[in-house]
Amino acid sequence: MTVQNKLKKEPSELEALVKEKVTLASKLGLMGEGAQPIEVYEETEEYKRINEIDLRLWELVK
Repeated sequence: MTVQNKLKKEPSELEALVKEKVTLASKLGLMGEGAQPIEVYEETEEYKRINEIDLRLWELVK
């Protein structure tokens, strides 16, 4: 593996999931400065995906 390939390392599954969760939660207004959750966020596909991510993260860290 070259030095350049090491620098372009793909993110781990854990890193990718955390990034996706933060993006989704921010979109729904669940995190970030002055967070204001959108109405009925619990019923969105994004929120369902956050729950799926949480389950996978639990598997990765336990």
